[in-house]
Amino acid sequence: MANVEKHGGRADNPAWPTNVPEGFHPVSETLSRTVGAASPYGDDLELPIPPEKLGYVHPYTRINR
Repeated sequence: MANVEKHGGRADNPAWPTNVPEGFHPVSETLSRTVGAASPYGDDLELPIPPEKLGYVHPYTRINR
């Protein structure tokens, strides 16, 4: 760990976030409650959503003959 100072405290991983507030740790997949990336819609979204709640109306095309 002699070269930690050369990389600004990030050790050897240049992808390690640099904008973490003092006293906090960056959340990685190993520390998170869920696997994968965090959802931009929040954690309270349950998938799959029932079709009644979607508000989707399938388009209907009447063919000209």
